[in-house]
Amino acid sequence: MSLFKIAVCGRKGGVGKTTTAASLASYFSFHGLKSLVIDLDPQSNTGFVLGVDPVAPGTAELILEQSPEPLEAAENLFVLPGGSSLQGRDIEMADPEELSYAVKALNDFKVIIFDCPPGSDHLERLGLVAADIALVCTNAHPLGIIGAERVLAEIKRRQERHQSGPDYYAFVLTQINKSRVFDKALPEQLSAKYPAIPQLSVGQNSDLAWATAQRTPLMGNSPTKKSIEDIEQIARWIAEETVVSGQHNGKKI
Repeated sequence: MSLFKIAVCGRKGGVGKTTTAASLASYFSFHGLKSLVIDLDPQSNTGFVLGVDPVAPGTAELILEQSPEPLEAAENLFVLPGGSSLQGRDIEMADPEELSYAVKALNDFKVIIFDCPPGSDHLERLGLVAADIALVCTNAHPLGIIGAERVLAEIKRRQERHQSGPDYYAFVLTQINKSRVFDKALPEQLSAKYPAIPQLSVGQNSDLAWATAQRTPLMGNSPTKKSIEDIEQIARWIAEETVVSGQHNGKKI
């Protein structure tokens, strides 16, 4: 069974969702956890940045129960690409639980990461409903913050209605450069409005950008200690939040 099912979301484009999803998957897989990234973006950027065929059958086919073969990007690291098929009417009409049901057959993966797209409530919802954990990404741009707040509203609404969705969630502050005034103010700004929501951060880091440009998973691209520390802090939070007394969702790991 999967230990972690993680939705990386944010509603706005350009806030580092794909970089975060790909880097986190690379980190988990490097440490021996067989990991799968499910790309929910019609642009199929995750498959591209991890070096696999971005137009191969993938997430749309999984939702439609066509049993696509995950593509291997590195040892223990696999991808189901997104692509234009996610914009088809069959996907648009799919029940919000459809992806959650589909991933139950992928029980050999210990980590499943849903890279949610910008601007599509329905595709994002498929990922949120299937996830136990949500990483809500935002940078210091006002539209990034608004997008993150829309995701939080969706999570809260589902919780209030006792609908499927993540039990744990945190902000991931991305592209952070503490020499910039807005970036320095962002943690305090979010804490004032959302004091109970944990904050994780990923600095503006050339290693992450370079791995993306090289189409190479982060851990296979000789990253610096700092870039690993940023991703490691997210992985540690996930483990600490979801694993209590050797249990995960009521079952022993």
